[in-house]
Amino acid sequence: MTERYRYAVRLLGAPAVDSGVGWVRVTGRRRAVLLAYLALEGPCERARLAALLWASRRATDNLRVELHRLERRFPGLVLREGDRLALAAGSDVAGFLEALERGAFGEAVARYGGPLLEGAPPDLPPDMEEWLLLTRERLEERYLEALAAEADRVEADAPQRALELHRRVLERDPTREASCRGLMRLYARLGEVGKALERYERYARFLEREFGLPPAQETRRLAAELRTGRRHPGPRGRPAFVGRSGEMARALEAWQARRPVVVVGEPGIGKTRFLYELAAALDRSPRFLRGRPEDREVPLGTVVRGLRELLARRGVPRGWVRAELARLLPELGEPAREDSPHRFLAAMAELLMDEAEGPWLLGVDDLQYFDEASLDLLVRMAAIHVRVPFVVALRKGWRHPSAERWLQGLLERDGAELIELPPLSAEEVAAMLGEGGGSARAADLHAYTGGNPFFVVQVVGLRSEEGAPRGAEAPPGRSERLFALLRRRMAGAGAFPLKLLRLAAVAGEAYGPALAARLLGASALEVAEAADALEPAGLFRRGRLAHDLVREAVLRDLDPETVRALHRQLAEALAEEGPPGLVAHHFEQAGLPGRAVTFRLRAAELAAGAYAYGEALEQYERALEDAPEEERLALEARTFDARYVTSVGLGDWERADRLLQGVARVAEVSGDAWLAARVQVARADWCFRTWRMDEAVARATEVLAAPALDDDSAAHAHYVRAVALQVLGRQRESIADCHAALERRPDPDWMMHGWVHNTLGLNHKQLGELGAARRHNDHALAVFRARGDEVGEANALRTLAEILAAEGRPEQAATTFEQALRLARKTGHGVVRTFVLAAATRFFEASGEVRRARALAREGLELAGPYRDFFDGVLRRLGA
Repeated sequence: MTERYRYAVRLLGAPAVDSGVGWVRVTGRRRAVLLAYLALEGPCERARLAALLWASRRATDNLRVELHRLERRFPGLVLREGDRLALAAGSDVAGFLEALERGAFGEAVARYGGPLLEGAPPDLPPDMEEWLLLTRERLEERYLEALAAEADRVEADAPQRALELHRRVLERDPTREASCRGLMRLYARLGEVGKALERYERYARFLEREFGLPPAQETRRLAAELRTGRRHPGPRGRPAFVGRSGEMARALEAWQARRPVVVVGEPGIGKTRFLYELAAALDRSPRFLRGRPEDREVPLGTVVRGLRELLARRGVPRGWVRAELARLLPELGEPAREDSPHRFLAAMAELLMDEAEGPWLLGVDDLQYFDEASLDLLVRMAAIHVRVPFVVALRKGWRHPSAERWLQGLLERDGAELIELPPLSAEEVAAMLGEGGGSARAADLHAYTGGNPFFVVQVVGLRSEEGAPRGAEAPPGRSERLFALLRRRMAGAGAFPLKLLRLAAVAGEAYGPALAARLLGASALEVAEAADALEPAGLFRRGRLAHDLVREAVLRDLDPETVRALHRQLAEALAEEGPPGLVAHHFEQAGLPGRAVTFRLRAAELAAGAYAYGEALEQYERALEDAPEEERLALEARTFDARYVTSVGLGDWERADRLLQGVARVAEVSGDAWLAARVQVARADWCFRTWRMDEAVARATEVLAAPALDDDSAAHAHYVRAVALQVLGRQRESIADCHAALERRPDPDWMMHGWVHNTLGLNHKQLGELGAARRHNDHALAVFRARGDEVGEANALRTLAEILAAEGRPEQAATTFEQALRLARKTGHGVVRTFVLAAATRFFEASGEVRRARALAREGLELAGPYRDFFDGVLRRLGA
């Protein structure tokens, strides 16, 4: 009890109140909770306290009764301050926390009488029940911390007392690993190493049974030391960062000017280390999207991994952004219902811009390992003008067409700083080792390794009995010397660690401790201890292969049969939940291409769903290559629609043409009338998209003349003919085809529904029937907005602007054109952007706004397409 208060309240353990004559147990279902809330949270409004304690209309009356009973038993314990209530008492909780603040851990342990309100009623309203649970857990956590801290404090002078305290910690929370290590150390100090290791084994079995996890590396290392009597070497420390001052100064200057930094160099030269040192110099946390060798087999594999890492740090977004990201991450729930590549890009951009606002250094590392779809997404992100300072690192000599164009754009358009990291000099190798200039050892290392930092670290990590490079005859190349060095390391790794190393090398990105335990028939502890054994040799780092050069070295020495067997095991283990492209890759490497087909098709669908059209087509083609000869024709037919739509999304008309020719031959050989009709519809669509309007009309007419045409093919053929007729100026015929399309596919879920109504709006506007035009176009605009189709929305806004101009409302038309232009530019859709630019140019030229019309015509002239002559003519007329 304190001098300040007449009362003291005990809340830890069984609740009670002391008025100076002894403790009196607090009875009543809500009374103790009421006192605890006021003691820990301070004064509270009566109405809020009543609502927290009773989920009932009579909450206020119930509170009044409880306060009356408390007043009769403990007068003045609860004070009334207007509408607020306060507690006139000190509490044991306050004393416990105050002792912790002073570092008086023994006193804090003595003051802790048990869990908060032990035995409190369980039937509280949800908000109060949550408060009680969280507060109880918080105080219990502080108590366990006090026990462990007091054990550490008395360990030297009172080991038996420390043992007892650590035991109490583990009785309450058996996952407290620091206390497990404390017991192991104390038993060993008392000469009972057997008991220490028994405690370790018991703890390891508990973690394996309950969580499928091994003890932490620090605990495993302590157990190894106790078994052997030797101090475990542990992972090697990072070498000094030397020899990059000039490059670092250039990088810092570029970043401060908000220019990108591009870092290139040979394998092992220190590109990743340079990025991390740059982040440290900027006092920013690194946020790097890193490629890995196996990413090439998984469409959007690099981006998916990066997204999961990002969301694990910052939490999952809500609303439309979450729905768009769910296209790639099934764990986020249902993906957005309607396809919109540009809305998906906008979601990615929003995430990136949010991340850019934090104290981070954003970047891309090991670009050479990115899969095609992730590279494509990177380029498209740049196209929608996401402008934040960032860094890029890639292997010197790597070539990729789209990546080279992107990097060239960074250098020429954005003024990126290109930094090539050279090998270290002999003096810099000496500094890296902490030796003075002129060191003979450093000179030998420099000659042996060529100044490659990774190679230097590997050589220095050799034990003396393995032999030093000094005086050795150098093999013919640095990479060969490095592989020879790593081979010696592997030879001394032990049988099981070597099995783990080989599995990790073959598995690549798929590798994980749980997968390794499953395939090797081992426990989580055995896998973890094997990884520990590989770390001092520089072969593993943080539970994974230390470098892709280690992987190359391991794979060099594996015989083909072993590699194939491991690939098959991996494929079968990953088949249920692994990335389908990666599963297909493992089946192919196992010599089982037929089993890869299903997974290639699944990978293609996932890539197309994320608008990675080039990658999707690549996956379809690889599925056809893998398919057995007798099944290939059927697979060609089954995947035709998806492949054609994907080609259209990519805008690769030559590829689409080759696809149409190939599938037409398949239809002819197989005699498949349905497939032949689908090819004809697609050919008519191709003619329209390549501006062959008369041929599009003829081909669509030929399709519609075929007997027993299915509704989807017929509706699409009517639509293709309608848009071609509209361009040709045959509005009435176009309107008839639009209505015919809607008769065959009247449901609003049909993917072309909004576009048909948009075409009707254009036709009626050109005929001067503005009421009908407005009606159809408003319907199209609503459909596009509901679906999140920003391409369609931009085109419908363009049509609306033309209707407004025809209605004599030029100011509203100008505003709507600007909206359509902004949206068309954002989407990056070349065809719709051209349509919007052409219509806006006509409007502003007719309105006498010459400068605006000239600027739009110049923008349009940069786009290849059928309006090039129109834009050129406008510029000639306006004197540009």
